[in-house]
Amino acid sequence: MKGNMNFILKKVVPTVLGAVLLSASCPAQSASSDKTPAYVVVGGGVAGVVDHDKTGFGTIELQPALRVGPFGTWVALQAGDRDCFLGTGLLFNWYVTDRLFITPSFGAGIYAEHNGTDLGYPLEFRSGLECGYDFKEAGRISIGFWHLSNAGLGDRNPGTELVALRYALPISWF
Repeated sequence: MKGNMNFILKKVVPTVLGAVLLSASCPAQSASSDKTPAYVVVGGGVAGVVDHDKTGFGTIELQPALRVGPFGTWVALQAGDRDCFLGTGLLFNWYVTDRLFITPSFGAGIYAEHNGTDLGYPLEFRSGLECGYDFKEAGRISIGFWHLSNAGLGDRNPGTELVALRYALPISWF
C-alpha cells in the first residue's frame, strides 16, 4: 500500500496537475449542445452507498476547456480518511432546459485504500451520472452518482457506488 501511495504522490499527481494546468489554458471549443464554461467543482458525499461499510469523502474536480470532439474533460480527486481516487475522463453536458442539465461521464484512475474498501486493483474505472441546476454566471449545483470498478482486471472486482452533492464555480471567477 505504501508503494502505491508513493507512486501516486511522486508520479501520478504531478502528471495530472501538469495536464490540468495545460488544459485550463486551452481555449474553449463548444459543441452545439454543450456551451458550458470550464469549472472547478467541489463537493462531498458518501462512498459505499449500497455497501455495508459507508464512508464520507470530499471531492475536487476540474472540468477544463479542453474538449475531445463533443465531449468535455474532467480531472478529479476524491478522498476520504481510508481511500483515494485520482482520475480523468470524458463527460457530456446535456441541457434538458436552459438551466437543468444531465451529465454522463466515464474515465479511469488510480485507486489507493488504507483500511478502506479493497476494490481489487489499483486501476479503477469511474462511470456516472450527474443532474443539476445551472445558475449561469453564478455556477452550478448538482447531485452525482458514480460507480467505481476495475472491470475484471483484478482477481476481485467488488466495485462501489458514490453519491455526492457538488457545486461548480466557473474558472473565470478565479
